[in-house]
Amino acid sequence: MTLSRQTVHGLAALCGGIPDLTFTVSTSSGGDLWVAEHPDAQLCVHAFRQAIQEWPKSQCHEPCIENVMFDEFDELGGVLSRVGERWFVSLLTADATAACLRTCADIDNSIDALVREDLEFNVSVVRLSMREPNEAVLDDAAIAGYAACLTEELTRASTRAA
Repeated sequence: MTLSRQTVHGLAALCGGIPDLTFTVSTSSGGDLWVAEHPDAQLCVHAFRQAIQEWPKSQCHEPCIENVMFDEFDELGGVLSRVGERWFVSLLTADATAACLRTCADIDNSIDALVREDLEFNVSVVRLSMREPNEAVLDDAAIAGYAACLTEELTRASTRAA
């Protein structure tokens, strides 16, 4: 099953937010494409972003990406994790995302939150880090922040549908 357009847009937004992001996408045709700022990569992250931006808007022509494998990151649900930092994508504006993060008890003053709105893909990219990293605390904060954003996204979607 291919990834949704929304998921691929989030991936492209992460390309603009995470320095030195590298990953491999597996296509529905069985090929792999390494995306990195490296001379041996099939695409640089900027070309990947541009390709996704220019992808036809027709619902009958979805991106043909089956899977994504990140280099140097572990995946915790919708959160990307590497030593000392956690990243995720929110469908909310930067202001609404920051407001959600402020409501999380697990995100206290020891955690630095950076929210960057990506206007091209209409999402926000969130980075959580700590000056003196505690990986367990950072995991809890990232999962709580991601969950708060998802809850707000669902609340807004159900309000619009009503």
